[in-house]
Amino acid sequence: MGGLARSPQEAMILGMVTAGLLALVAAGLLRWLRAGRLWTDLLVPASFLVAYWLAYNKVPSFPPVGAVNKIFFIAVIGTALGVLAEAAGRGRLGRALVLAQPIASAAYIGAARLPDALPEVAVAALWGLLVMHGLSGGTGHAEDESGTRRAALLGIACAGFAPIALLGASSSSFQLSLLFAAAIAAIVVANISNPDFGFRSASLLGGAGGMIAVAQTVTLITHKTDMLALAVLSLVFVALVVVDPVLRRIRATNKTVRLAAFVGMCLLPVGASLAIVIARYGSSFPV
Repeated sequence: MGGLARSPQEAMILGMVTAGLLALVAAGLLRWLRAGRLWTDLLVPASFLVAYWLAYNKVPSFPPVGAVNKIFFIAVIGTALGVLAEAAGRGRLGRALVLAQPIASAAYIGAARLPDALPEVAVAALWGLLVMHGLSGGTGHAEDESGTRRAALLGIACAGFAPIALLGASSSSFQLSLLFAAAIAAIVVANISNPDFGFRSASLLGGAGGMIAVAQTVTLITHKTDMLALAVLSLVFVALVVVDPVLRRIRATNKTVRLAAFVGMCLLPVGASLAIVIARYGSSFPV
C-alpha cells in the first residue's frame, strides 16, 4: 500500500473532488426528478454532513463528547428542525429557529467554559447571530436568484474561513471548510438556472448552522483565531444587501452574469481577510 500513499495536499484535493462530485450527482438527480424546494433544501446540509464524515472519517457516537463531535449533531438536529418548519409551512417558526440556533450552539459548544468565559461565549453567539441574519436577510429584487446567491455566499465564506481555521490550530476544520466549499460550488453550478432550488430553513439550520458551529469551536476551544481576519471576512455577509444597487448601476440582466458579479463582490472581503492573515503571519503562513 506504500505506493498508494498520498501527500496531505493530494488527499485534500481528492477529498474536495469527491465532495464536489457527490454533491453534483445529488443535485443533478434532484433536477432530473424535478424535485421541489423542500427536497433541494436538503442538498446543502447533506453536503455538510458528508464533508464532516470525509474530514473526520467518522460519525460520532451519541451523546457526543467534545466540541468537534457536537458539531455533527448540531447540523443533524438543525436539518431536521428546518425540514419540519418548512413542511408545516411555519415561516415564522423557521425564522425564529434560524436566529436562535447560533446562540444555542455557542452555549452548547462552550458549556464547559461558561463559568469562566461567559463574555467569549456571548461574543461567539452574537457573531453567529449576525452571520445567520446576513444569510437569511433580504435579497433585493432578484428573488429567483436568492437560493443560489445564498448558497454561493456560504461556500465563499467557508473557503475564506479555511486559512483562519488552519492558523487557529485546527487542520480538521480547515479540511471541512474546503470540502464543504467544494460541495457548495457543485450545487450552485448544477442549480444556476433552476428556479426551484431551495436554500431555506434546512440549509440555514443544517448547513450554515453547522459551519457556524465549526467557527465557534475553533474560536472558543483553540483560542488561536485571528479575530481581525475573521471580522474582515464577516463583511462578506453584507453582500446580499448591497449587491442589487451595484448590479442596477452596471445594468446586468443575465442571471449567470449577475451571479458572477455577486461572487466577485463576495470575494473582496475574502481576499482582504486572506491578505491580513498572510501579512500578520508572514513566513509562518502554510502555503
